[in-house]
Amino acid sequence: MNAQERFITSPDGHQIPLLCWVPGTDSAEPASRVLIIAHGMAEHAARYQPLALWLNQRGVAVYAIQHRGHGPHCPPEQRGHYADEDGWQKVIDDLAQAVQHLRSEHPGLPLSLFGHSMGSFISQAYAQQYGNDIDNLLLCATNRIDRLKLSPYLGLVRLIKRSRGKHHRSPLIDRLSFDAFNRQFAPNRTGHDWLSRDAGQVDRYEADPLCGFTCTVGLWNDFIGGMLSLNPDQWRKDLPVHLMAGDQDPVGEMGKGFKRHIANLRKAGVCVASERLFEGARHELVNETVADQVWQHVYQCLVYSKP
Repeated sequence: MNAQERFITSPDGHQIPLLCWVPGTDSAEPASRVLIIAHGMAEHAARYQPLALWLNQRGVAVYAIQHRGHGPHCPPEQRGHYADEDGWQKVIDDLAQAVQHLRSEHPGLPLSLFGHSMGSFISQAYAQQYGNDIDNLLLCATNRIDRLKLSPYLGLVRLIKRSRGKHHRSPLIDRLSFDAFNRQFAPNRTGHDWLSRDAGQVDRYEADPLCGFTCTVGLWNDFIGGMLSLNPDQWRKDLPVHLMAGDQDPVGEMGKGFKRHIANLRKAGVCVASERLFEGARHELVNETVADQVWQHVYQCLVYSKP
């Protein structure tokens, strides 16, 4: 079963693609809850189909948004680029519009938001602005906001953007980010060993033309600036937040940054409903060798009831 696809029109005329997996007549249960997925950087929503179909069998209607600059409908010249102006806010507002659409389609059902990596930061920004519109927030492969590191990194990105333009794709930025992550697993079999211990999943990522592209400095400017705008003091305090990561994920500083993020959320009074580090797992938890455990954990987070 492949996903159905629909499009929602944003105020600026952008067509927001939404992939839909809804329990059908062959499912064990009818839809009793809703999950919307915000994917990571340089990948796309269809990669979450195995998880979505597994959740369908447990009564979860799953939807995955294609972020701007990603997915099969994005022109190649725009791939890896949010927008020329206000890209970060537009991506957040796209997600808000998708959530409103799903609320109207599934009235009364609990709705959870799952964000992976880049999507986890988009989801946090969404929760900061629209937290009353969701019932549960799941953050996967996320990290603390290290301002001492991110601020000079943003300065470098803006310097390159001024000299080369917002559509420039910088090999230097790639070396400082994804290449640096991968070097932690040297000697490397591929350029993306850091994603998963499952070699088959890494090979599928590398063979996918919609994955692994270099993003523009315009996107990096929006993304890092967006991360620096996150402030959990402004979050809705009774929103249950579930955090999960691999303890060998370089994005989460091999678990150290992930734990500091949780401590910072608790200090801000955020309701940290659950936290879990998967031993030995790398960045893409849902595609790891322990994917069955991860999927089960995701489901447990979805059915979480506040005490």
